[in-house]
Amino acid sequence: MSNNDSGKPAGLTRRRFLATIAAGAAGSAALAACGGSDNTGDGSAPATQTLPNPEDSGIDHIVVVMMENRSFDHYFSWVPGANGKQALSFTDTDGKSHKNYDLSPNYQNCTLADPDHSYDGARTQWNKGKMDGFLKTQPAGDLFPIGYYTDKDLPFYKGVVENWTLCDAYHCGILGPTQPNRYYMHAGQTNKKDNTTNHFDLPTVWDKLQSVGRTGRYYYGDAAGWALVTVEFSGHNPGLLNIRPFSQFLSDAKNGNLADVSYVDPAMLGEGAGTSNDDHPLADIRKGQVFLNQVYDAVRTSPQWDKTLLIINYDEWGGFYDHVPPPTGPVTPEEFAATGNDGLLGFRVPCMVIGPRARRNHIASQPVDPNAILNMIAWRFGFDPLGARGKSSINFAQVLDFTNPPDTSAAPAFDVPDDPSYGQSCKSQMEAAQQTMEPARYAELEKRHAEHLNEWQELVDAAAAAGHVYPGQ
Repeated sequence: MSNNDSGKPAGLTRRRFLATIAAGAAGSAALAACGGSDNTGDGSAPATQTLPNPEDSGIDHIVVVMMENRSFDHYFSWVPGANGKQALSFTDTDGKSHKNYDLSPNYQNCTLADPDHSYDGARTQWNKGKMDGFLKTQPAGDLFPIGYYTDKDLPFYKGVVENWTLCDAYHCGILGPTQPNRYYMHAGQTNKKDNTTNHFDLPTVWDKLQSVGRTGRYYYGDAAGWALVTVEFSGHNPGLLNIRPFSQFLSDAKNGNLADVSYVDPAMLGEGAGTSNDDHPLADIRKGQVFLNQVYDAVRTSPQWDKTLLIINYDEWGGFYDHVPPPTGPVTPEEFAATGNDGLLGFRVPCMVIGPRARRNHIASQPVDPNAILNMIAWRFGFDPLGARGKSSINFAQVLDFTNPPDTSAAPAFDVPDDPSYGQSCKSQMEAAQQTMEPARYAELEKRHAEHLNEWQELVDAAAAAGHVYPGQ
């Protein structure tokens, strides 16, 4: 999140918009072209397969967990057989060349600037498909965007890669920041391209589920997610009784009370204090691994496990490097009118699939995005696709295994350590940095930290001003 911008990009006219719509088929082709062959520990999967009748799919519950601000290469360039890269070179704003580097054992990065992930900054990073501008939007000397982590740092993800499905061609919905991409996950489109507080007044997955008599619930990690869904999706959310704290998700899973569709968000406030677990800088990424392992354990031990599908994805890339250019896709007239979005999907972000219908020890290279997940939800529960990508995005069910019976055997537990030392206040590190860092660079560092924290807090304050009372955890 953060690094906001507003207004339509120059040169985006109605003529250009009509060209974008006319390119819907081309967008579909671009999405299809970004999927390569699958690599798997148990044989190859077809790029497309004949799907069963939805009610015979063996999937009655879909759980989607959306984390924050990491790219695929940044987190998964270590995976054998996946399309990840390290040892790339990038030029900074001083003209100096730098190579990727291992960020560990720095898991919180308090004194590095939150990488730019704004709509305009993203296009600098994209650089017309060259994918070489990730240091052009960062203070000179700050190499955070081109760092990476490996399996030694990500024990939960190591377990997922060894046992479940990793998607290496999942792109976020829009080449822009957090909230527009979260809109895409809820609705398949956005009516803004920055993080300003807003009201979304177009159909959402919650509207669609209600229209066909199906159940949906949203579980928040803290007041940030609660405010987003309560305020910005007012009139289009699952209803106040179905907006619940994460602790209730754990109870609902344990008691066999999962809804047809559940969205689960981490704690997104308190990054400077070390209390968040959403993976957005300044979060300690080890806390994110602990949180995801909690979700996984709740699902795999639930009495509804045998008919549940768990998807873990990220809202957007967070300004971190990736080597795969994003494809384009159509946008709705409403989205174009509100944003001028040029139709570029976002950079690749992590996406994993877990459940009896998920392939084991598998790399899925089919091109997928938030609309693909929504297309699967629409297919399974019987409503028309959301947004403009009902045809250009595939049905996410194509990633699953419908050749073999569901594997309902016990899912393995993962060894994911937890420790009170994970997540510390950044205050002392920032004070030390101020004594040694060049003043202009420190000012930019502080500014970017504050921007992100203020955006969520403004949304929480807007909820309070509208008379909503945060129910707590």
